[in-house]
Amino acid sequence: MEICDNDVCLGLLYQEAVEDLAANKYETIGKEIELKRTKHATTQRDFMKVVQTCPGHNIVTFPHCPCDSRKDGHVILEVSFEKISIHACSTSGEKESQVKNFPWQLVSDYGSSDDVFHFTISKGSSDRKISLKTPYWDYMHQCFDCITEENSKSD
Repeated sequence: MEICDNDVCLGLLYQEAVEDLAANKYETIGKEIELKRTKHATTQRDFMKVVQTCPGHNIVTFPHCPCDSRKDGHVILEVSFEKISIHACSTSGEKESQVKNFPWQLVSDYGSSDDVFHFTISKGSSDRKISLKTPYWDYMHQCFDCITEENSKSD
C-alpha cells in the first residue's frame, strides 16, 4: 500500500501510529531499531513504511456481537487487507480459543440492513452466510467496501 502524498494526512497517520506503538497495539519485534531511527518529524514517511510491516497494523477490530454461527456466544470480527478473522467469545466479550480466518478471495458477497451485517464465504461448491447483529453494521460495510476496492487494485 502506498503512503499518502498529502502532508497533513501523513502527519495525522504518523501521530496515530506513534500513539498506537506507545499503546502496544501491534508487534514491533525485530523492528525496534528501525522504528527508533525513523521516529522523527522529518522521517515520517520512512517511519510509516516500517510501521506498515508490523504484525497487527491496519487491523480493524469490532466490539463483540451476536453471530448466527454461534448459538450461545458472541464473536469479535477483525478485518485487515489480508484476511477476515472471527474470534469466538463469551456474551461478555471474553475471547475464547476458537478463531476462524478467511482470506478475502473466499468472500463472495456481503451486505447490511437494520443492525445486521452479513458476508458469504464460498469454499468450493459450498457457501456459508455469516450474519452479525451489531450497531456497527454500517462501519463494517464501509470497511469491506474499502478493503475490497484496495485489494482489487492490487490484483
